[in-house]
Amino acid sequence: MESRNGEVLRFVLAVGRFLWITAFFLGVPALSDGFAASWEDGQTMHLRLFHRNELESRQPAGHHDDEDSVLQYLRELTERDQLRQRRMYNMISPSRRKAAEIESGLAAERSFEAPISSGSYVGVGEYFVKLRVGTPAREYLLVADTGSDLTWTKCASDEQLRPGGFLSFPAVGSGSFVPIPCSSDMCKGVLPFTLASCPTTESPCHYDFQYVDGSFTRGIYANETVSVATPDGIVSEIRDVLIGCSSEFQGKSFNRSDGVLGLGQSTVSFAVTAAKIYGGKFSYCLVDHLSGRDVHNYLVFGQNPRFSNQRDDVRFTPLVLDASIQPFYGLIVRGISVDGSWLPIPELVWKFQFSGGSASNGVIIDSGMTLTTLVRPAYDIVMAAFQWHFRNSETFQLAPFQLCFNTTGLTAREINTMGPRMVIHLGGGARFIPHTGGYVVAVARNVRCVGIVPGAFPGLSVIGNILQQHYVWEYDLLNAKLGFAPSHCRN
Repeated sequence: MESRNGEVLRFVLAVGRFLWITAFFLGVPALSDGFAASWEDGQTMHLRLFHRNELESRQPAGHHDDEDSVLQYLRELTERDQLRQRRMYNMISPSRRKAAEIESGLAAERSFEAPISSGSYVGVGEYFVKLRVGTPAREYLLVADTGSDLTWTKCASDEQLRPGGFLSFPAVGSGSFVPIPCSSDMCKGVLPFTLASCPTTESPCHYDFQYVDGSFTRGIYANETVSVATPDGIVSEIRDVLIGCSSEFQGKSFNRSDGVLGLGQSTVSFAVTAAKIYGGKFSYCLVDHLSGRDVHNYLVFGQNPRFSNQRDDVRFTPLVLDASIQPFYGLIVRGISVDGSWLPIPELVWKFQFSGGSASNGVIIDSGMTLTTLVRPAYDIVMAAFQWHFRNSETFQLAPFQLCFNTTGLTAREINTMGPRMVIHLGGGARFIPHTGGYVVAVARNVRCVGIVPGAFPGLSVIGNILQQHYVWEYDLLNAKLGFAPSHCRN
């Protein structure tokens, strides 16, 4: 084994040697301790979480069954993900937002959950939840995005049913809708992407929110009431939740939903607001991105009964919650090993470099990114190790994937075990061992490809939602740590 590992190291070292020269000249300061917050024990709430696959009841059942549609779907996602990665790097700058410290204030032990499911049938890679907003409460279909902190719905002067069965939120018809004044301190000093001036002192606080994939939404900020149900069926209200009421929007994701549920880390996100009430944490388990319409799991706020600290296979790693990278969740990555060999990737690639309120490099985990993106220096070395693993197999390129192979004649077991064993080594000694299907993905009939894509450098590496599948993830905001454990993510 040592001899074979030595061969692997010599092979990938030839690819990565030049990167060490770069690392020599670029210094990286120590990782920030992140923000401190005071929390109490909270409750639990559950929201059903599903991928876009399940949403497409309006499409033929076999929407992604033919090989051309699957490959085209992944090509579109790759293009979107690479754009998202570049814009993520541009976002973590001082001018992006006006951050504020998170304050404490949690209630007694409860929980709630919302169903979360896949939805790639409509051609995009996010996951969705259904949330009841307003008084009287109406249910809206929202993109669940840990890379965004603004929760918003499409608004109209009255309730409108749009093509495809999606709703516009009737702001004027909700008895709990309270616009935030443009002249308020909150609008001027806390909320992100607000306009520079107020037309009048009574005008509502307007936003122009730009997403990392190039889409946008514009509207007004307001406080609203959200209705949630606990696992035992008790319905309760969360009042004064910051909601965006959007009159303008652009982006493919928004054409198939009613808006966005902001799960990013900042004072204005729904995740932080709900976590203050429900135990200081939230968790999810992502179903397969190509799963059927009836397959779902839950986005849980508070204690997740499917996630127990007593499990032997639970691992924890620190979360980087520095204001410089809001709204993203950063991770401490020590390195990557493939088939037992630690790859010679420069430490520079993994470490956040904080300077003057901004950040560069580093790794984040993101539910809105589909494929995992590694910045070019890391990607080249990882792919060299994968090529070595498949050196005795016939491989080919299939844009945008660099390394693909034919699986004709192979059994399901052979297909699922033919990929290399990849381990992401995290802070605190944790090891994340992704399911092979998270990085060796089916792109067409009898064709599998390494589903990791290159990203611009300098830039952020991103653990995407396909790599997160087959695990339950717990974001413990109280203790600034991320817990994870293997799971089938079944209902």
